[in-house]
Amino acid sequence: MTTTNEPLVGIQARIEELQNTIAEKEEQIKTRARKLKEGLQEEISPTKFIRRHPFETVGTSFLAGLLITTALRSHRSPSAQEEGQLNTTSQFIPTQGKTALSAIGLEVLRSVKDLGFTYLQRYLDNKIK
Repeated sequence: MTTTNEPLVGIQARIEELQNTIAEKEEQIKTRARKLKEGLQEEISPTKFIRRHPFETVGTSFLAGLLITTALRSHRSPSAQEEGQLNTTSQFIPTQGKTALSAIGLEVLRSVKDLGFTYLQRYLDNKIK
């Protein structure tokens, strides 16, 4: 004969077994997530990318700085017809906004250039050593 407590003990054992399985799976998922996070951080790391592709990085930085500076400093020169129609003195006087943007553009260009050359110098120093 079976007592009324036997099914209850079997259910309790099954619940404990399931809880243990869930805890193991949770730990496995956490471990995989940590490994994935570390792998992504290494793969996306700007320092490693720059070390792998130093010349491309310097070239891209220089080109981006040049384009930003050119875009900020550019102003089109008027054609002969437009020149007669427009007040030429007001067109060539830089506004404070244009002057500020040009200054910012130049600073960005200098910073990018310095950063690029610093990384290039470190890369070449490491290659030589």
